Formats: sequence, C-alpha cells, structure tokens
Amino acid sequence: MRFKGLEAGLCLVAALTAGPVFAASGAPLPAVWKEHHVNFVYLGRTSRYSCDGLSDKVRALLTDLGARRDLRIVAVGCAEYGRPPGPNSLSPSLDIRFSAPAVPEPAAKPLHAGDLAPVDARFEPFTIAPDAFRNMGMGDCELVEEFARQILPKLTTRDLKQDITCVPYQLSGSRYFVRGEVLRALPPAEQAELGKSAP
Repeated sequence: MRFKGLEAGLCLVAALTAGPVFAASGAPLPAVWKEHHVNFVYLGRTSRYSCDGLSDKVRALLTDLGARRDLRIVAVGCAEYGRPPGPNSLSPSLDIRFSAPAVPEPAAKPLHAGDLAPVDARFEPFTIAPDAFRNMGMGDCELVEEFARQILPKLTTRDLKQDITCVPYQLSGSRYFVRGEVLRALPPAEQAELGKSAP
C-alpha cells in the first residue's frame, strides 16, 4: 500500500511539472474542432495508387483517427475526361482540409466561422497496422510512412509509438506499426448527456 501511495505521488509531481495535464484515457474533456490544411505528397516506389484510391485510403485513415466527416480531399495531377494525365498522375498528391479535435489554445484565432467550435472529446487508443478488414496491406507501407510524417503530427496524440520500415520495390522485409492515443469527439448521444448534466 505504501508503495502505491508513493507511486501515485510521484506521478502527480511528474504531471504537474510536465506542462499541460491531459485527462486519463476515456475521460471526457473540453476540446475544439481545429481546421488543418495539408498538401500531401506521395512518391512511393512499391505501390502506385489511382487518384480515387489514394484519396479513399487517406480519407479512411483520417476518419478512423477522429477527423470530422466533412473533410475535403482534392487529388492533384490526375487524368481528367478528355485530357491527358498531368505530370504527377503516377503519384498524385492530395490537397486536404480537415477538422479534428484539439486542446483549446486561448490565443488561437478561428480561420472562419465554425472553426474552433467547442466539442467534448476523449483520448482513445488507435493502431495502424496491416489489416485486411480495413483494406490495409503490406503494400501500403510507404503510404503509412508518409501519413505518419505529414498528417499524423496535425492530430492531437499522445504515447505515440512507431515501427515503420519500408523496403522499396518489394514487400518482403517491410513492416509498419503505429500505436498511441488520439483525441476523438464523443458520439452525439454522449455529447447530449454531458450537456444535460452540466450545471
């Protein structure tokens, strides 16, 4: 018992000296919908994607990690009807605008009406790994690598662990695993319950 009390005291001291204190996993906390703009460039050598294929993969990853479903993705360098493909058609890039829960910053200014709108959220665990049910295979290694480098830092995460090794032009020897906790908005029913219980 004495050791548990000592452990708890040390954790509290560490938390107070480490900067912002976040709620424990699953505990609701006030957040805001923060808008992000990313020019996502994919130059993978092992797997090539169509514009729709690349957009769909990135959209699925973002929504799975708590981005609001009204995100906008425009593929750049794609072949259009009646026109030749652009110079980047083999490796299209994406212009992405999305909103995701973030910890409020007092000095932050909204980009437009609706940006930084309040939302109740909580930290929840996530994993990005090969998963047939999510249409993610070893061929997506370079895509996950670029997603983790270009987009994941925009999301509010903690306890992040990554193990990504992509071998160009082959699947053998490649691996990817990204794990941690991400801030996600509470489901509407829980938001409503919290609103009722607020003083």
